[in-house]
Amino acid sequence: MTADFIGIDFGTSNCAVAAWVNNEPTLVVVDENSDNPYKIRSAIYLAHNESGAMSNNAQANEQTLNDMLNSGEILFGEQGFNAFLLTPHEGRYVNSPKNFLGAKIPKRLLDNFETLVIRFLSYLKQCAEKQLTTTINKAVIARPVNYHSTMGELGNQQAEALMLRAATKAGFTEVEFIHEPLAAAYHFEQQIKQATKAMVVDLGGGTSDVTFCLLSEEKADELDRDADIYSTKGIRQGGIVSDKYLASGVVSPLFGREGRTSTGRAIPNMLFSGVYAIDNMPEMTDFYSPARAKSISEYLFESEDPLPLMRLQRVQKQRLTHQLMHAVELAKINLSDQAQSHLALPFIEKTLSVDIQRDQVAQTMEKWLEKMFVMIDEAIEEAKQNPEIIYLTGGMGLSPLVQEALKARYPRIEINVADAFSSVVFGALLKAKRVFS
Repeated sequence: MTADFIGIDFGTSNCAVAAWVNNEPTLVVVDENSDNPYKIRSAIYLAHNESGAMSNNAQANEQTLNDMLNSGEILFGEQGFNAFLLTPHEGRYVNSPKNFLGAKIPKRLLDNFETLVIRFLSYLKQCAEKQLTTTINKAVIARPVNYHSTMGELGNQQAEALMLRAATKAGFTEVEFIHEPLAAAYHFEQQIKQATKAMVVDLGGGTSDVTFCLLSEEKADELDRDADIYSTKGIRQGGIVSDKYLASGVVSPLFGREGRTSTGRAIPNMLFSGVYAIDNMPEMTDFYSPARAKSISEYLFESEDPLPLMRLQRVQKQRLTHQLMHAVELAKINLSDQAQSHLALPFIEKTLSVDIQRDQVAQTMEKWLEKMFVMIDEAIEEAKQNPEIIYLTGGMGLSPLVQEALKARYPRIEINVADAFSSVVFGALLKAKRVFS
């Protein structure tokens, strides 16, 4: 028997869906083009319609995006990403729409992101209904403790309200939310045999969250667990920030950072602002602007070594930011089980490459790790007690560097690494079962 509810992990980097089938939690196929069909890249490629195709410059306005959302072809996941890699100028690629839901941006642009979320949730709903051959009306959606926003709690309220409207317009009649680390905690709770004070650390693509709570087999099916939550914290930092630190620290010299003009003046850092900003639309838009193109050309003419700035110019003109950061991310992942990774960038220059050492990644991650430690320490301080176990989930939780850093920082606490891509969605499904059954 199949229930009419699902759990949704609407993540920054990937999304997943789980359903309750024959009294068992079951993952839903959401991307048949992916190596892992049970997760889908959190991105949409909007192909231009013939009447609305825009020029190859960066001056596409929100109305053009709105037209594409309502009349152009929409491709999801790997299909969309591969189409974007082949034809970056023939459409609009929107990566991690979740990152912008709590942002302080114009309402017309926020409305466009709401439409993006409607389309994405509709797609996920259709995937579930196709696999389960039943109508799905209810969902629990996992959300970060704090959305990626500069507006604090107001940003959280804006983002959750937008998600609720989008889910309703996508066809869900009943919608609940759950904090991502709490969802992972519910999933972890199914495996324990005795009451445990657990610090659940969810290190995602756009945010990092912790929930310090008491987990127990006896309370695993209860709905009201507020008394068992000691503290909850979240920061606007995830795997994307780590990738940006790596790119800025190791890859930037390939594009002229720290270079000089022929008269000895330093190439200004502002020239590179936004080149890695796949999680910040205003910064990326500014990088692609005619004004930035003009600045790059001026310094290219004055540079003592013009080749690196020619590469930067190519990234800017051909809008290659997403391809660049995708390559950096893959190199970082390869370093999980290798001492060295070869980062090749043939889409910028045929033979362009750089070897990256694991210790270089460790150096660029120091600031990232320190922010994570502050978040965990604040949660412990607020709870006025120490956890017995740290339960680690999310994509960055798979990094040996992160695991080693946690073990060194908290040597007396057991570290348990979860399934990074299913613990949150299964936890959301558990709440859905408790709420909707």
